[in-house]
Amino acid sequence: MLHKNENAQSAAAGLYAKHYGILQEIANRLRNSGPADIDMLLEDTRRAMESYEICRTRLDAVRTELGSQIGRG
Repeated sequence: MLHKNENAQSAAAGLYAKHYGILQEIANRLRNSGPADIDMLLEDTRRAMESYEICRTRLDAVRTELGSQIGRG
């Protein structure tokens, strides 16, 4: 059972890293070149909101786990 849990955590961490990268890419593009294409801005906003939610969910899960681990000690 521990092996299955480790695989799930690894997959979640990979998903977080992927979506964090998407957020960085969008932020860098906007910071460096601005929204040259309004349609691209709309698509970037959609992608950023989706990625943000995935990252926030993972951060909340990690925060809960850390709280649980700290509470044991």
